[in-house]
Amino acid sequence: MNVVEDSGAVARAIGKAWQFLVRPRGSRISDIVLRSMGIVALLGIPLTFAFPRLVPLVWLAVLSLPASGPLGPIMPAALEPIVMEAAKYEKAIWVTLVALSTYVYMEYVNWHIYRWVLDRDVLSRFRDHRRVQAAVRYFSRYPFATTMVAAATPFPCWVIRVLAVLHRYPMRPYLIAIAIGRFPRIYLYAWLGGFLRIPTVVLLAVVVGSTAVVLVHRLVSRRREQSRGGAVPAPDVETGSAG
Repeated sequence: MNVVEDSGAVARAIGKAWQFLVRPRGSRISDIVLRSMGIVALLGIPLTFAFPRLVPLVWLAVLSLPASGPLGPIMPAALEPIVMEAAKYEKAIWVTLVALSTYVYMEYVNWHIYRWVLDRDVLSRFRDHRRVQAAVRYFSRYPFATTMVAAATPFPCWVIRVLAVLHRYPMRPYLIAIAIGRFPRIYLYAWLGGFLRIPTVVLLAVVVGSTAVVLVHRLVSRRREQSRGGAVPAPDVETGSAG
């Protein structure tokens, strides 16, 4: 009887643990980001024990997730300082491969998030706006080249992501174009990080300062839009609403 009771207690404990793990945390977007970071961190634990020198690459993968994910539009200068910091402790090529893998993975996640957001009825005015439609038509002419160039330059990649989703561009060529375009850019920052060895406090100031500028700009722009009224809002992928 004790064996049966013990088995039942174990099953209930496992069930509670599973419910805790699968329970949504916050919004859909924040939940995906948190789970992705948790998965990468858990996978990195055995690696760091077996290969201690991989610690910089593990924390690079964990920290680059939010910088490459849905929070990217409000953290426009986060990934590069993280890459430059990691390059102080590991070769540029390995830093590049890890950061690129994380970036492409988050682009896969972003694709589904953006499609979910942009398909909502509340954004029908945005989707049908003439300027948005014109941009989608231009993107449809050279989707692969446009995506690749945008990924290789400081051009905000979330814009291309929106156009690709609205155009229903297939995910595989989109991710390939992203990887091709991002590789030389990430490698350049990794090489500069190892060569210049900029102090950590300076890199941190770049991340915090750029994020603060974006947040203040969004707050001011939103208040101006509310005061004027009638403008077609751009999609806010962080909250899943227009603003």
